[in-house]
Amino acid sequence: MEAGVLCISWENKFWRSSPSFSREPHINFCILGLTLFSSFNAKSWGEKGGGVCNSETEEMAGVPLASKFFTLLLRVNRQQNYGRRMKMNYKAKYLKLVVCISLLVFFTTFPFTAFSQTKDKIRIGTAISLSGPYAPGAGMTQIPNYNMWVEEVNAKGGLLIKKLNKRLPVELITYDDKSDIGTAVKLVEKLILEDKVDLLLPPWGTAMHFAIAPVVTKYGYPVMGPTVSSEKLREIAHKVPYFFGILNMPREQGAALADLLEELEVKKVALIYVADAYGIEWTGKVAPDLGLKKMDVVILKSYPLDTKDLSPLLKTIKAAEVDAVLCMSYPNDTFLITKQAKELGLNPKLFYLGVGVAFPVYKQMFGGPNAVEGIMGAGAWNPRVPYPGAKEYFERHVKRWKTEPDRWGSAFAYASLQILEQAIEKVGSIDRKKIRDCIATQTFPTVIGPVRFEGGFNVQSPGEIGQWQKGEFEVVAAKEKRTAKPIFPKPSWP
Repeated sequence: MEAGVLCISWENKFWRSSPSFSREPHINFCILGLTLFSSFNAKSWGEKGGGVCNSETEEMAGVPLASKFFTLLLRVNRQQNYGRRMKMNYKAKYLKLVVCISLLVFFTTFPFTAFSQTKDKIRIGTAISLSGPYAPGAGMTQIPNYNMWVEEVNAKGGLLIKKLNKRLPVELITYDDKSDIGTAVKLVEKLILEDKVDLLLPPWGTAMHFAIAPVVTKYGYPVMGPTVSSEKLREIAHKVPYFFGILNMPREQGAALADLLEELEVKKVALIYVADAYGIEWTGKVAPDLGLKKMDVVILKSYPLDTKDLSPLLKTIKAAEVDAVLCMSYPNDTFLITKQAKELGLNPKLFYLGVGVAFPVYKQMFGGPNAVEGIMGAGAWNPRVPYPGAKEYFERHVKRWKTEPDRWGSAFAYASLQILEQAIEKVGSIDRKKIRDCIATQTFPTVIGPVRFEGGFNVQSPGEIGQWQKGEFEVVAAKEKRTAKPIFPKPSWP
């Protein structure tokens, strides 16, 4: 209301004194109003970074554009006034009306978010488990790599944005999802809608990734999950085209594990699993694969997430005298199972555990390399793999955090960041749609080898099983990727 009164007062005061303005007040009001609207809205909207526009890297266009429109209108007015004085041009006012109406339509329909200021940084957000049962995994596989990558990028001036012909530093915004799915979804939406981040990094764990995949697709934010392994996500990949899985998947991983047990002539198996999306799905894939190999799964049991005691279940397994114990477990469970199995004297010929066994802290917790000799686990990566930058990445991680990266998800997390950086530089902007399309169609060199996505999932990394041997987590499956032959049977507990 106040703005309207101001504009009308300005109009009444000045239109008669200026040869550049019309003698029709309503038209002059359009001139002033459109000018102010284009100027202030373009500036303020650009500062807020709202909407879904992907033109963040374009130069600020609000005030210059308004100036051009204003100049155009003044020229039309001058033409009209000159025509009036010369009694020649009576069409000018109609032309001006056409211009005003056209501009009015333009400004009421054009997404002003396209008029963004020149950016001075790239804001990246993540909702991840800083507390709760998922926190140990997140604190090992993703958070250190997120922070180290940001430091490395900023040390060289930031990410290269070709459209601006300069590098932009990265700001990382981190929230604690508390290992709760509902909280994770709310925080991702907060990062998008309130914080208006340019890009997102994923949470930890299969269940969390599954929950946020539809959300990032809804808002058009490409995300690569380094700690998700789910065939269900692969089945619905066409519905979540902005989500990518880079980790080994159950189909390939289950087949590699079954092939390894067949090679070692395992007959009787106990299979236990955490009762969440990861454990249920993996068991649903591994158990049939074992059956196809004519192995007898004599124990098939689940246990609740964040359990504190598994000794009753382990006693049952010991009494069954199985050849192999397979555990689809998270870090806390992996540590607990190992501790209690050692206390109970449960020492099968083959002992396979899930997430956490490939962590460097695992061998330290139980008295050094000899204490975990022969134990197998999901994933397999070490600094000797023949991929460019792998050894250097390992050394930088040790130098920065005074600990080794794990041999399961750390390298995959860092690889996902390498891919994101390469995609941004290929695209030349922070256009999320173009970044997504680049990730979906290109092959990227990384510390885990070349990565290429088909149907939203990495097809370059087959199933991989590792085993602790003399302090290193060696690749023992698949056969073609072995860095050492499997030790079988597992040595006794020291």
